[in-house]
Amino acid sequence: MASTLRNLRRRYFCPNLPVCGPARLSPGESRHLSQILRASPGDTVELVDGRGRRGSARFRAMEGDIALLEVISSQSSPARRRVGLAAPLLGGDRGELLIRAATEAGMDVFFPILGRRGTAGAEAGALRDRWERIAWEASRWSGRAEAPEILTPRPLAQALVETRAWPARFYADPAGPRPGRPPARDSFIFVGPEGGWTPPEIASLAGLLPLRLSPYTLHVETVALLAVAALANA
Repeated sequence: MASTLRNLRRRYFCPNLPVCGPARLSPGESRHLSQILRASPGDTVELVDGRGRRGSARFRAMEGDIALLEVISSQSSPARRRVGLAAPLLGGDRGELLIRAATEAGMDVFFPILGRRGTAGAEAGALRDRWERIAWEASRWSGRAEAPEILTPRPLAQALVETRAWPARFYADPAGPRPGRPPARDSFIFVGPEGGWTPPEIASLAGLLPLRLSPYTLHVETVALLAVAALANA
């Protein structure tokens, strides 16, 4: 754990990460580097851009509230199987927990679903902005070079249409088969509300593969974590 925390303190987001050469951190990241890490010129840090590129850089100096660095080298992460998740829109701590845990488990795309039995979507815009920040922080914590894409909330019917291009699609179903070996292709899974899918929703899921994640009644965020872990881990 101590090693993980050491690495975390030296890992920073740099959205415009160059292959090499000068780079600048945001004021927030710069403040952490200078005041919390107390970096000195010449110290080496790890940078990630949130889109799959990571690099090594030396801290040069502070220019006002901006940290100036020199990128020594950077490279893109190897291509890997992607995992998408659709789940009911949850507000408050529950929504934040879902985003954080699913990101750490390997989620690449999150599609919040507006459902008849889910949380209303009046605050959807503010939630999405907040969730994007949480996803970036969870990515940095877990050592990922890419942060998940947080999509705009949609009704289930529209989400099904917009995810048709995914090679494999599943839905969480306590009566379905247990997960086997994760598919060797991009996968998307739909998680329903705690009250269960409505009959029209069940009908709309025809053509997707059912997946049993637990024999127990679980909270949405727990099912979401199990779903992503089942599809992401080889």
